[in-house]
Amino acid sequence: MKFRLMQGENRRLLDNTTWLLLTEIAGKISRVLVILALAAHLSAIEYGTVMLALACHEVLKLMLRSGAGTQIIQCSDDNLKEYAKNGAILQWVVCLSLAGIQSVLAKPIGDFYSNPAVTQLLVAMAGVYLLYPLVSIKVFLIHRASNMRFYSVRNASCILAENLTITLFAIFDFGIMSVVYGKWVFGLMWVCLFYFAPVKHFGIGFDLSTFLVLCRTSGQLLLTELARALRMQLDMLIGARLLSPEMFGLYSFAKSAGVGLSQSLNNAFNSALYPYLCDKHRQGQLSQHICWIYLVTTAVALLFLLQAIAVPFYVPLLFDQQWQQQYLVISLLCLAALSGLYVDTHCNILRSQGAYQYELYVRLFCLVISTVGLLIFQTETPETLALVVLANSTTWLLVLFFKPPMSQNISPLKSLSIRTQTNE
Repeated sequence: MKFRLMQGENRRLLDNTTWLLLTEIAGKISRVLVILALAAHLSAIEYGTVMLALACHEVLKLMLRSGAGTQIIQCSDDNLKEYAKNGAILQWVVCLSLAGIQSVLAKPIGDFYSNPAVTQLLVAMAGVYLLYPLVSIKVFLIHRASNMRFYSVRNASCILAENLTITLFAIFDFGIMSVVYGKWVFGLMWVCLFYFAPVKHFGIGFDLSTFLVLCRTSGQLLLTELARALRMQLDMLIGARLLSPEMFGLYSFAKSAGVGLSQSLNNAFNSALYPYLCDKHRQGQLSQHICWIYLVTTAVALLFLLQAIAVPFYVPLLFDQQWQQQYLVISLLCLAALSGLYVDTHCNILRSQGAYQYELYVRLFCLVISTVGLLIFQTETPETLALVVLANSTTWLLVLFFKPPMSQNISPLKSLSIRTQTNE
């Protein structure tokens, strides 16, 4: 009976991962149209400008994960109502802050890279953050319930709409602004499709002790997500300074044509994995599934390897001559993405246990390794930059040998209550 239950739970993880993978595959097929359209209608320098602006935007956007979502998915059933009500307020604080921060930083970033067009793109995309709090809690509750079929269909629709919008505007010569219009279409559809989600509505409420717990943990997660976002985009942020504008444009193309698919697989797998891990942790069964989780991670990693092998075959079929010579860079970046998959899985295990501080240490280790490696080797070509990225990512795997702390089954809210009673 127990074996059947475990088999059913494992099957649910595979089913959820499959739904998310189908979403990512649909998104990446349409993403190919975006890459083709941008490559055909933008110069290498313009392509690099678009990718640099998107890299900066994605660094800040990933900080959305530092809000209440992680805690709403991970918390016990007893704390869910209070976390959801106070989390709604926290999400507005986070998103308003991000919109303001991106708008303020847009000009300094454009000046740093001597590219005013980057400033224009970042300001235009900042307002999209204000749409997300309208449905954030509902999306978190869908993830908590592991209802990935409902989530995936709607998420795929938003991604397809964004990519088709960018493609059409690029074809009609709207230039670099095409990506901005796509982001706004995505945000508007996101609100429309998730606003009537079939989840319980908790409303908005404020309880000081609960809100402080959410803020305290969100502060740790903010640093963690910032470290993760910087690690993912560091090659773009530093490469834009090391390489000439044309060389950076070629490297940006290689990353979007290669790592985009690998990152989509990573996102799909870990999005399905985290609610599953939280559920197992609440049941006290997490340790029994660790080996199986890494086995599935390895199966996903094989897909990255297959993509790296296939690069010399599909790149010449899809892209013009000026882009075809970057197949070696694409293959190297696909191999570099392998390590990121294992690190993200390891961090998800820690996060599901509430070991947020330890996860931060892991993320900072990877960020420091990447920063030091990129600054030591002053690369001047896309090929050498990709080699440095691969070497750095291999070193990240050392974190898998770090012994994680013992998980605590007590929730942060109960912990705060206990400390308060003790002080009294």
